[in-house]
Amino acid sequence: MYEQVTITKVINKDTIQVSCSSSACNGCKGETFCNKKGKDFEANNKQELDLKPGMTVELFLKPSRTIAGTMITLIFPLALFPVGYYLGSFLTHSETMGLIAGLLGIGIGFLSAWAYFTAKKSKYLPQVDHIVDEIDET
Repeated sequence: MYEQVTITKVINKDTIQVSCSSSACNGCKGETFCNKKGKDFEANNKQELDLKPGMTVELFLKPSRTIAGTMITLIFPLALFPVGYYLGSFLTHSETMGLIAGLLGIGIGFLSAWAYFTAKKSKYLPQVDHIVDEIDET
């Protein structure tokens, strides 16, 4: 998926900070579920383009990484609920302890997903594809 964004800050030659304009949100398929509306977020500049704040660039969000990120964030913690539930129920012979263990499994799943994304942050960042509009420096 491609998205047009405005550069707000150049962090280093490989990483920039960008912001979506509200008009970009209107045409985006993920507008309803987006947590970046009105916020700045980071993107990779692996092509090492000469980027400056104020420029408009197009980002490429790899669909497979977007799907994988969603699976890791949501499915993995939910998959740990039945594991925790049955393990807790089996060890204590109590449904209440099984429920608590299942909820603990969800918590461990979310903490694991957070740790994974913290370690692999740059792998899941959107990539700058090309410059759409350069700033006028006159």
